[in-house]
Amino acid sequence: MKLRRNTARARRNYLFVAFIGASGWGAARYSEADSNSVFTNTGPFKYVGAAFFLVAACALASLLWPFIINVDDDGMTLRLRGVTTRLPWSSVEMLTAAKRGTDWMDPMLQLRVAPGVRIKGRVGSDNDGRRVYNLLPLENFTVPPEQVVAILRKRSGGKVEAQDYLNYRAGKRAVARWLTDEHGDDRDG
Repeated sequence: MKLRRNTARARRNYLFVAFIGASGWGAARYSEADSNSVFTNTGPFKYVGAAFFLVAACALASLLWPFIINVDDDGMTLRLRGVTTRLPWSSVEMLTAAKRGTDWMDPMLQLRVAPGVRIKGRVGSDNDGRRVYNLLPLENFTVPPEQVVAILRKRSGGKVEAQDYLNYRAGKRAVARWLTDEHGDDRDG
């Protein structure tokens, strides 16, 4: 089973940031060139706009390389940034949904590997003598996060810890469903 990054969604977001950056830079340049402009200190806006544009352009360039996790019964093959790494399940200690900040909005899929195992093309951090790699936010795959977790859990033999995140998503859906049921009746009646 192949798990892929939702490149179209990422491209749309990065293009928006690039547009904002280019617009900010252009507006600052225009205001700077206009002698009747009330805005006199446009330098910081020009540099911030250019920085936004450059960061978004680099992010768009990163989308040229595919992000694919091929999962099978023997292990997983990661194709990240043009580099392919094969990891048998024996070298994978745990896959987790890790909070980014204080809440569960768009958690990161983290991979903890056995001692001595490295993933080419990725920078990992040390955690209790083990390498931990941030792969991709769970909500950035082409399939729903529940399906990503189910596929990884089934093939890995249970090496996935994401129950807290799944409970959070289920609760969020239940609240949304309750709100639409409660307020939907008022509109119908």
